[in-house]
Amino acid sequence: MTSREHSWEPSRTELATLRALSTRSRRVFAVFPHPDDESYGCAGTLFRLAQDPPTAVVLLILTSGEAASIGRERGIAPMDLAKLRENRLKRVTEWLQLDQLLLARLPDGEIANLSLDVVSASMRSVLQEYQPQVVLGHDARGVNAHPDHIATHWGLRRALQDSSVLRFAQVVHGEAQASRAAPRLLFSTPSERIHCQIRLSAAEIAVKERCLLQHEAIVTTDRMRAERENLLWREPVEQWQFFGERFRAFASLLEDLPADARQY
Repeated sequence: MTSREHSWEPSRTELATLRALSTRSRRVFAVFPHPDDESYGCAGTLFRLAQDPPTAVVLLILTSGEAASIGRERGIAPMDLAKLRENRLKRVTEWLQLDQLLLARLPDGEIANLSLDVVSASMRSVLQEYQPQVVLGHDARGVNAHPDHIATHWGLRRALQDSSVLRFAQVVHGEAQASRAAPRLLFSTPSERIHCQIRLSAAEIAVKERCLLQHEAIVTTDRMRAERENLLWREPVEQWQFFGERFRAFASLLEDLPADARQY
């Protein structure tokens, strides 16, 4: 770590909340680099998990999204765009009924330029205080090869080496979803490597669509809206690959957790 690089740590108040949540019998920790990544990838899953009273769900977003193209297109200064995107994220967090939102405010578009120690340290204190059993994040390809996505994955992998996490569930997209995104890049995962497919209920679809609208996402779960507004239509299914686990079909992210916590 160089003198100019500083990792993020939760505040005392945030740490106190994490310790209180660590008493829940089921604990899930989602880590993504940008505001909107949680909605694109797994808003329906997060909402479903949050409806289960014994389950706590904590979301860490590493940047404020101040480098997004919307800033250049609309002439919004990075500081103002950060505030806008953080406020949107806070509303989304409320709609998803998550237990805690954490914002690390690392530099957007620069995570891949930070040392891996800095990136992983920004997750490690949460892992230590909260002691989640399941962590959610991007896979090594970062869904669409975004450098921030890829760097977040590897930072998380580094942090997991010192944790007691039992399962790392990676957001992936099946071949049908990836083909519909063309010519935009979206990596596909063969069906035989997808451990869990969560078909969203009507309520989960409605919440996810509301979140996507809030973020001005280019994706929708509404086929008619996709045609009308020239957006990407995504089937209301969220797909997961479990890192380091032998393949079989799982009904949920919490099912049949492996006994060995040191698989990372």
